[in-house]
Amino acid sequence: MRHSMTMLGSVAAVSFFSAVMGTAVGSLVLGDGTEPILRIWGYEDGTGEAPLVVSTTATADSFDNSAFYTVIPEGEKADTGALGAMARLAGSGRAVGATLYAENEGESGVVWGSNSIAVTYSGRPAVGMEVNGFNYSDQPAIVRGIDIVNGGSAPTEFGLGVMTSNDHPAGKPRYGIVLAGPEFGYAEYAPASRAGIVIDRIDSGEAIRIAAGDFISLDGSQGNIRIRYNPDAEQIEFYNGERLTYSIPM
Repeated sequence: MRHSMTMLGSVAAVSFFSAVMGTAVGSLVLGDGTEPILRIWGYEDGTGEAPLVVSTTATADSFDNSAFYTVIPEGEKADTGALGAMARLAGSGRAVGATLYAENEGESGVVWGSNSIAVTYSGRPAVGMEVNGFNYSDQPAIVRGIDIVNGGSAPTEFGLGVMTSNDHPAGKPRYGIVLAGPEFGYAEYAPASRAGIVIDRIDSGEAIRIAAGDFISLDGSQGNIRIRYNPDAEQIEFYNGERLTYSIPM
């Protein structure tokens, strides 16, 4: 452990003096050939007096991300994380564990404040992002798994979007959004205690919209009791299985 900390201190010193001297750290490897390994590519000081090292290597010919990563060797079993950022608030105010930011002032293209990717090549589980919110205070508290805040000086498009990759359309998900319960392997627990989805207020008054002809199922995973609007017949239809039981002309 002491040897690793000494190496880490040496790496920090090299990075610091390289930045001060205006020398780019071309390829820096921490470790003795065993994992985990820390690698930094193409970093150089680009911020004047601010204590920040900036990568200027993103070009059309060199587009690899600078990366901190951990490899779990074949045959090993571990619970580990490649990179951790933490904050503890013991006083007042607000604390953020990590801030990821991107801005777009270019002529075209898209920027992502965060791009979380998980891929499986073995058929074993992969989760693009897991968000946990816990309340250990023994009293009611505001704990939210995800808050999506859209703003700015002009309208934005949508708060949450689920779509299939254009490059890999065969990976289309079976379900767009799931409030997972027993059907998806979560024992006896339902995803919420009071309401599955709450829509507080929509400016237009249109709280929910679905495509004409699509069904809303009312009996969970069985999907037999259904309701839809049939645009061809211009009527609202109630189904039991494939049998039309009632309709309301519109």
